[in-house]
Amino acid sequence: MGVIGVMNAQLPAVSFYHLKRDVQLFSSSFNALAEDPYGFIWFGSRDGGGLYRYDGYELRTFLPEPTNLESSVSGARVFKVMPVGDSLLYVGFSFGFSKMNLITGEIQNFHNQLESMSDWRQGSTCGFVYDTLHNSLWIATLYGLVQQDLSSDQMVVLRPEQPLPGGIMPDDFISVVQDPQQADVLWLAGPSGMFSYRISTGQYTPVKNPSAPDKPLAISELRTNDTGHLMLGTMDGKLALYEPTTGRWQWHADPAPENPAESRKTIYKILPATDSTLWVSSVTGVGILNLISGDFEGWTYQPDYPDGLLPRFFYRDMLNDRHGRLWVASVVGMQYAKQAFMPRSEKVTQLRVAITDVQVVPIIEERISPLLYTGSLQLSQEQRDVSFKFVLPNPLNPTAVTYRYKLEGYDQDWITTDQRKVRYPRLGGGSYTFVITAREGQTGAWLPETKLDIHIPRRLTEQAWFWTLMVLLLLGISVAVYRYLIVRARKEERVKAEFEHQLSEIQMQALRAQMNPHFLFNSLNSIKYFAISKSKDETAAYLSKFAMLVRAILNNSKARTISLKDELDALQLYIEIEHLRLEAKFDYHIDIDSGIHIRQAQIPPMILQPYVENAIWHGLMHKEGKGRLLVRVADMGHQIQCIIEDNGIGRARSNELRKDQVDHKKSIGMQITSDRISLINKIYGIDTRVNVVDLTDEEGRPSGTRVVIHIPLIRDEEE
Repeated sequence: MGVIGVMNAQLPAVSFYHLKRDVQLFSSSFNALAEDPYGFIWFGSRDGGGLYRYDGYELRTFLPEPTNLESSVSGARVFKVMPVGDSLLYVGFSFGFSKMNLITGEIQNFHNQLESMSDWRQGSTCGFVYDTLHNSLWIATLYGLVQQDLSSDQMVVLRPEQPLPGGIMPDDFISVVQDPQQADVLWLAGPSGMFSYRISTGQYTPVKNPSAPDKPLAISELRTNDTGHLMLGTMDGKLALYEPTTGRWQWHADPAPENPAESRKTIYKILPATDSTLWVSSVTGVGILNLISGDFEGWTYQPDYPDGLLPRFFYRDMLNDRHGRLWVASVVGMQYAKQAFMPRSEKVTQLRVAITDVQVVPIIEERISPLLYTGSLQLSQEQRDVSFKFVLPNPLNPTAVTYRYKLEGYDQDWITTDQRKVRYPRLGGGSYTFVITAREGQTGAWLPETKLDIHIPRRLTEQAWFWTLMVLLLLGISVAVYRYLIVRARKEERVKAEFEHQLSEIQMQALRAQMNPHFLFNSLNSIKYFAISKSKDETAAYLSKFAMLVRAILNNSKARTISLKDELDALQLYIEIEHLRLEAKFDYHIDIDSGIHIRQAQIPPMILQPYVENAIWHGLMHKEGKGRLLVRVADMGHQIQCIIEDNGIGRARSNELRKDQVDHKKSIGMQITSDRISLINKIYGIDTRVNVVDLTDEEGRPSGTRVVIHIPLIRDEEE
């Protein structure tokens, strides 16, 4: 078939962003453009600059590391880049190829050991076909076709031992594709021609050059389309469509204009746009070809238009990205159009914000950083300063991207920013989730969220059980200290109480020591009176009762408390003695409530006697006429009421009589009794009360005295 002529025209001017060769883009002659599922743009350098990943803002470079050859890329001269699935990237170098995990960054190198090759050209990897049907990776090398088993990674060189009929050897391949309609057929092409390879039989079939059957068809580019046609670019500047089932060819001349400074016309890249149009790049230009009309519109380098294509020609590769922008690789750099005018790529299936770096302080150990941070990240207990770096890969307008993030477990609400890095300098131990999303423009939809779990082991002081234990421990210590203080305070109070009790007892004994002589002194005066003025029998009877009384007083005074019966018996003896001494000057009556258990009720000794003595000596003894003395003991529940009542001269008249006495001495009996009652109340914690009532007759004249004593019943701890 003849060659269809091409009518050239200039496309409207388009502005390009330029990534020029500088400190980031090493070497030159860039090619092998590819877009991965996450939206990153990959390309390489044929002249030793290595592999690059571009995120729309920054470049990341991958080069062989002499000290780390196993985990770095296989070479620095890149021939081919091919993303596979959601996680793999195959990169062909001038010496072997690498399989890179797009997430973890782990690299596995193949076919780069010179000693394992029969020819160094086996290492020149120029193309790949990922064939899941045959579980194989088909590799085009300058030595021939190589098959790698995807299960075992074992590789086999499929170059025939002898040349094909006509002396043709199927090698020097720069491209390999799989027939879209016959999965058992591979198509291989290069400077030595084009071949078909049937996988089931291992048979090579050369495709003859239709214009010169005896000369190989030097092919620089080979692609397929959905209709089963092969699209070829040749090294002499022609573009052809070949239909394998019919053997028909359709040729188009080099659409690029002649360049006097460049004799080569190689077509480097064919990129289908529609069913009838193709984007084409060559040595001198880039443009779009209409296969039906033959019209070609394109661009070349224009010195007067600095935003156009970069100079130095050799536009080796093209790409249409997810926005429909055109990317072009050239000798001096990479460029991509600012406008979107191509079909959008369908290669990006996992578009979302990518977390590209996580920095932690302090650095405990060097670890291999993944390309993308996903899943979870385990930090050490000391690493509390965490920074996240993220990016929406390859945005249409980098300045119009809005990010929204939060650290679950730390932030309460979303935080919106146009920055691509955030730092959390003082995190506590625990589990967090960093959540990030973005949108392009103010009206764009928010992309699916990217999440990264962060776990920082808690310090001892951050553990809930630790504080629970500390609270319990402090509570226990507090209780122990409190109990110790209480016990000590009680001990001190007990010692103090015992001391005060002993002191009170000593004072009580001293008072009793004062009281008994006082009573005895009064009684001896009575004995003296009986001895002088009475008969011997009367004196003997008096002395007998006095002896019994003295014995009772001595016995009772030894005890802290005595029974109410003992107190009343002693009181009965005393009244009888005084009744004898005063020659029955008064009548007396002792009335005891029948409800009182007088043998069990305990009271202090010698409480009633001083008041009875005072009633007789100072009230009844000076009364004219018959006197009357009443002692009544009543039950008041927890206490007894003792009433001592006389019809004597009263306290006022008694005081006057004592003042008139020349040898008057101050009476201390009642004062001693009052002091005793105060001490008894203090020792036993009771409230013994004494009320004295002056009695008068109907005319208001003194007619006696009534003493009311309330004595709480007590239980002596020593009894």
